[in-house]
Amino acid sequence: MSDPDAGWGTFPTTPGEVVPVDRDDVADDRPLDPDRIEQPADTPATGLRRPRPKAKPRRGRALAGATAAPGYRSAIALRSIDGNIARTGSTVTAWYRLAPQPWSFRSDPQRESLIRRIAAQLGELQGRWVHLRVTSRPFPVARWAEAFDRNSPGRLPDVPGELSWEEFVTGEQHHLMGLSMADKEVFLGVEVSGRSVVDRWLETAAPVLHRVLPSAANAELTALETEIAHVDALVGGPGLDGVPCTAEDMAWLMHRSCALGLPAPQHVNAEAGTAWEAEDLAAFTDGVSMHQEPYAPTVQVEGRQGLYPVSRHVAVLSVGLMDSLRIPEADDPWMQRSDRLPFPVEWSARIYVRRPEEVSGELQRQMGKVRSQIRHYTHDHDLDPPMSLERQADRVLQIEDELSGGLTQLNTRVYGWWRVAVAGRDEAEALTRAQQLLDLYRPRVALEHPEAQYAYAREFIPGEPLASTAYRRRGSVTWVAAGVPAASASVGDRRGVLLGETCTATRRPVAWDPWMAQEVRRASGLTAVVGGLGSGKSFLTGLMVYKTLRAGARWTVLDPSGPLAALTRVPELAPFSRHIHLLGADPGILNPYRVVAEPRREHFLDEDDPEKAWRRERSLAAATRRRLVLDVLTGLLPYDVARMPHTRIVLLRAVREVGGGQHRDPGQVIATLRRHAREGEEHADVVADFLEERRELPQAALLFPERTQDPEDPRGPDDSPIGDPGVLDEDYRLTVLTMQGMSLPRPGSPREEWTDGESLAVELLNLASWLTQRTVYTADRDLRKGVALDETHFLSQIPTGKVLIDRLARDSRKFNVRALFASQLAGDLLRVPGFASLVDAVFVGRTDDAEAQAEALRLLRVPTDVGYEEMLGTLSPRPTAAQHDDRPDDTPRQFVFSDGHGGVEKIRVDLEGEHLGHLRAALDTNPDAQRAHLPPAPAADAPHARLPVDDGPRPAPTPPGEEGPAVADGVPAARSSGWGGDG
Repeated sequence: MSDPDAGWGTFPTTPGEVVPVDRDDVADDRPLDPDRIEQPADTPATGLRRPRPKAKPRRGRALAGATAAPGYRSAIALRSIDGNIARTGSTVTAWYRLAPQPWSFRSDPQRESLIRRIAAQLGELQGRWVHLRVTSRPFPVARWAEAFDRNSPGRLPDVPGELSWEEFVTGEQHHLMGLSMADKEVFLGVEVSGRSVVDRWLETAAPVLHRVLPSAANAELTALETEIAHVDALVGGPGLDGVPCTAEDMAWLMHRSCALGLPAPQHVNAEAGTAWEAEDLAAFTDGVSMHQEPYAPTVQVEGRQGLYPVSRHVAVLSVGLMDSLRIPEADDPWMQRSDRLPFPVEWSARIYVRRPEEVSGELQRQMGKVRSQIRHYTHDHDLDPPMSLERQADRVLQIEDELSGGLTQLNTRVYGWWRVAVAGRDEAEALTRAQQLLDLYRPRVALEHPEAQYAYAREFIPGEPLASTAYRRRGSVTWVAAGVPAASASVGDRRGVLLGETCTATRRPVAWDPWMAQEVRRASGLTAVVGGLGSGKSFLTGLMVYKTLRAGARWTVLDPSGPLAALTRVPELAPFSRHIHLLGADPGILNPYRVVAEPRREHFLDEDDPEKAWRRERSLAAATRRRLVLDVLTGLLPYDVARMPHTRIVLLRAVREVGGGQHRDPGQVIATLRRHAREGEEHADVVADFLEERRELPQAALLFPERTQDPEDPRGPDDSPIGDPGVLDEDYRLTVLTMQGMSLPRPGSPREEWTDGESLAVELLNLASWLTQRTVYTADRDLRKGVALDETHFLSQIPTGKVLIDRLARDSRKFNVRALFASQLAGDLLRVPGFASLVDAVFVGRTDDAEAQAEALRLLRVPTDVGYEEMLGTLSPRPTAAQHDDRPDDTPRQFVFSDGHGGVEKIRVDLEGEHLGHLRAALDTNPDAQRAHLPPAPAADAPHARLPVDDGPRPAPTPPGEEGPAVADGVPAARSSGWGGDG
């Protein structure tokens, strides 16, 4: 090993390191001196030389520059890297990159199964040395931006003077880089075999053998192909899920190991099939040096970042004694615990997987020691032995029984050394971080701080020998597997819009493409957004709508309360958006016959029989209209009348007679009921009277167009009414439908307690939901479309509302739709038959009720009754009364996000980028009196604005017709055109 202070990648400085050069092979460039030339004996004294015979050309004579350069000796033990095979002077090691393993929101049986699978794979590596390396790689921001840009077809045109697409993507990158998040990467090196003298000689002669005899140069790797394939199969099994390292993986591992603690390189130059010979390894060591002052608590690593020098202090700790941990019942994986720290932590473990025969002899010796000590207490001193000796004896017998059992892989024993490294800009920062790491693991796990920091730091480099055998740990492969080094947060994808970051043990950015399920995985596009009041459902919905809209999607949003209408006023969206207030729209906009779209023939061209499929869908659409009209009119009736069996009969006869054509309207059903009454059906007249009464309500006009057909001929000619819902079919990228002022019943209240206005509001909400999904069937099937529905808990109480949810869930894949259903309670959505099996992605915000928490976990497909229910009540923690904090609670909201592809993590919604400040303001639904549009303060000398005095008469109110607001108790009253109205 070279001197620690000499650095890496320098030329040899001692004579012993310089390769000797034969003088016969080197040309002397000095001019010849005739006086110093040795003369032959027969040369005349006159000084004249006899002409020398012309020398024959010497074959094989080397040129001056061929061998004059000194030889290179690598500063590390590695001699070459070929693919994922790394060779030192004595060993051949195959390196693999392990797949991240999900850990959060898994049941204990699932976690135990993962630990057993890892242990079984490690147990198959008996007799081999294993090098485990855990490092990190900065999140590939540029790679994500490129993928996001490619995945945004048909994005919105730029609006002059507003946030452009390029500025939007650049702002997302800058914000993401400012978060300094990284992906954990786990590498596993498995010793394949040792190396003989012949192998080392062939490696030395490889440059010549490659030209003369290529097969001999690769003879070593050829002979190991079978063994390497066997190791590939072992590591690639379920549990470790390792894949052979690529050239880029090997380059990254070497950079992060040789330059331990230095900032990650921005680029790694490696191409597929790259092989590094001894001289090529200088790319990892040149310009990097490690220094340690005598007895210093850290090692100083110096290198370069680009052309600028950079230095870090690294503190290396070693895992010492460890109490028994209950993983997964009570404790997290002990190697994953370091992911909680806000700075990177490097791990290096050298593990030897022992053979059973190696362990049996040691167990016999250990058992003999324990028995001898017990006998010393009992026979020599007649004392009871300490309980610790009895526990040791029981443990030895237990291990012996495990090794003699059938599942030897799970009970295989190992010994090894675990090192942990943290870095800081100076020694004080490095030691502070080391102390934080110590505090994180104590008291269950002891971390020791050895003195030989330089030698311990070099252990992180693949191929380097152990610094010391101190702090050796012994255990079973199950104990090693319980560390689960590859446990990580994995949710979302790498090509979608940024939603935020994970906030579990591992911090990672969360990007999600809402149309990847439909376009790639052929899954449903149904999404549930669940949470109580103030959990952030509207904010999350607005964020997804804005970002995907910029990326080319088309959205129709139904927001009864109206906050999301602010999206239509965002400058870069305004030219492509519109806001429709349904309660103020034209009569007939919610005509039940028109909210159900008519199937288009071109949508069925890919069917075996397009004409037959199109006619079948038209028939289903007509049946849906009839069912929808029947439910709406039944809902308008008083509860006692609606529940009468005869009511259903007379309504069904009238609706069937009117038919299911898209140009009908409910007024024709009432006219048909009147005609049936004249024909002797008395109850039809009763039902028609109640419907006529409901028709007089102001909001009921939305159901009935102004121009209806001849009441005497309900099957009159088809002419479109004034309130044509087809207006939604126009080409707008964003349409927001609102229904401010509508009085909905209290969630969970029984139907019989609803007032007439509340019953009408529920039916209007149902029709508005059907109107929202109309755009799904009128636009191109391949276009990315989105539908967002709020207050969907009422839809689950209406038969046609359930039909709507089921239809969107089943058609979302075929029509490339992402459907968002927002509700306060997950149970409302679970009441829809098949919803739990059809839902794809789920967002669950803060939920306090115990029953609602269990239903939310069922929607997430997360095990219940294992402790996750209480966690849902801790999402988005609110300021407590003890904090006496009167500032608004503007902290980012937290959700449990299930991406529909197996990933479930707790995430924090992030919209903190500077480029999106105007969007944050638009989506802020929290009330603030400071933002209220108050009328200007009246002049102080105005008679009507004088404040009353205590002993004087109060001013009289302003007479009608005079200008100026009235005064009540000294405070000007609001005008009807001021903030007392819609403002």
